[in-house]
Amino acid sequence: MTMNSLAESPKYQISSEYESVFLKIKETSQVIEIGDFYGDPQIVAISCDEKYCVMGGAGVIIYFLKEPFQEYQYNIQSEQWREWGRENSDKTIWVKNLVILENNHIEIETENAEKYVLNVLDNQSNIKKELNYE
Repeated sequence: MTMNSLAESPKYQISSEYESVFLKIKETSQVIEIGDFYGDPQIVAISCDEKYCVMGGAGVIIYFLKEPFQEYQYNIQSEQWREWGRENSDKTIWVKNLVILENNHIEIETENAEKYVLNVLDNQSNIKKELNYE
């Protein structure tokens, strides 16, 4: 299977192969798995300051781009990543699009045209839901 390039910055390259997402650290050529999505990842973005990346598909994974670059694992809480909308199949949020906003916020658009704003650094993951009636 071929790796699909999803996002790139000066220091990092993010690719996927089937449902897995991989981070390549350009300086060392180290490659680590940073996410896994049922139904493949749909969209990936790297913050301008290269402090984190955000992956969307079946929910969202925010992966912090810092040492020790821990490999992603299901059902494990880590300071390396945060998850949102991935609790179980009944409550999974299907992500259509995501945009990194200013001040460590991301906007998430679901397949149902709902929009959420998430503070990346907030341990409580406060979500503001905005319905789109277009």
